[in-house]
Amino acid sequence: MGLLDDLKKQADQVKTQQLSQTAMKEESVQLVEDKMKQTFQYLNELLKQLAVLKPTNPIVFTVPGVGDLKDMAFKESFIDYRKKKVNDRELYDTVNFFIKWAAGTNLVVERDMPPAAVKVREALFAYRLKFTEDETKNQRGTVANTRFTVESTSITDIVVKADHDQARLLVTGKNLMRLGTDDFVVPAPEINEAFLEDFAKTLLGHPSNFRKFRVGLGR
Repeated sequence: MGLLDDLKKQADQVKTQQLSQTAMKEESVQLVEDKMKQTFQYLNELLKQLAVLKPTNPIVFTVPGVGDLKDMAFKESFIDYRKKKVNDRELYDTVNFFIKWAAGTNLVVERDMPPAAVKVREALFAYRLKFTEDETKNQRGTVANTRFTVESTSITDIVVKADHDQARLLVTGKNLMRLGTDDFVVPAPEINEAFLEDFAKTLLGHPSNFRKFRVGLGR
């Protein structure tokens, strides 16, 4: 075999490899696209049913050093998606939705020491909770007591992002299983009817296996 024949053989191997990689990438993109569409359709229908049933979330959302938000019922929700253009194709980029939960009574917390009141205030700001505060002063004009009235509401805010290159969905959940934000990585092949039902259980505060997709310890 001459040099030219050898080079031609090598070139054919490279072309075959490139075609194989392109086919695999297209397959990955289509898989993620299908799973994002399935996820949106399922969640869109789920939220419609919750708007009628208005279930109560059994999770107790703890504000460290302050108190608990609990017995909160479904109040409202919203869902939408965004697409992006990739090689003249419109592909799902994100699915965004939220669920607002609220209780009939507010959380009332009192602190009789200014440093303790500061800690409560900082915690409420950190978790972006709505609250009002009333101060009672003593005869010397200094604050003797601070009363915080915290709205017993929590918004579960979810962003599902398509990762076409890695064939996975990236989920960021705020106030999902607790107050705070957690990140999840879900391989696209894992997404099916059973997975979506398990995700729905998580949204409703019921036991589920969704936690296994959680990345690290959250923040």
